[in-house]
Amino acid sequence: METRQYMKVLGRRKPYSGGLEGLQSFFELCIRLRGDQPFIPRGVYRFKSHEDLDQWTLKMLTRPRVAHPQ
Repeated sequence: METRQYMKVLGRRKPYSGGLEGLQSFFELCIRLRGDQPFIPRGVYRFKSHEDLDQWTLKMLTRPRVAHPQ
């Protein structure tokens, strides 16, 4: 004899339809603010503590863009 088990559904998940198109304006803002300068410079950095790392990262993320001489 076969017994069937039924699954109880408590709610329905609504799919997010925005995808990456929903973030396009944010990406454009980031590009306008930073230009060709990366947010975090590439390389290997050593810090004495996580607090020093956090402070340096915040400084790099919020530094003004330097205008290149033309």
